[in-house]
Amino acid sequence: MLDLGWPELFIIMLVALLIVGPKELPGLVRTAASWLRKTKRSINNFQNSIEEIAREVELENVKKDAEELLINEVSSLPNDVGELLKVEDDQGIPNLPKTQERKPKSAREIDTITNSKEKSDA
Repeated sequence: MLDLGWPELFIIMLVALLIVGPKELPGLVRTAASWLRKTKRSINNFQNSIEEIAREVELENVKKDAEELLINEVSSLPNDVGELLKVEDDQGIPNLPKTQERKPKSAREIDTITNSKEKSDA
């Protein structure tokens, strides 16, 4: 953080000893250490808050991108189906006729079919 080496620390301690005196120096060191701890804790909390906000923003961006992609894919689906049908028509693939509902056969028709099969088997 401050890149202080032993020579710099020695000079700072010597100046503090001369200014404060030997009796009050331990109290001053404790107070300074307390301030440094509080400052470091505040800086860490601030960094964590910024990182959390960045993660939330990134998560919101990813969510928004995914929603846009999904909307685009779903909206293009009818166009894709229409293009496929158009390609089939252009290639000459015949459209299949619609299936008709089968009506149940009456007993007479079944009897007629059965009699004709029996005659052809005999």
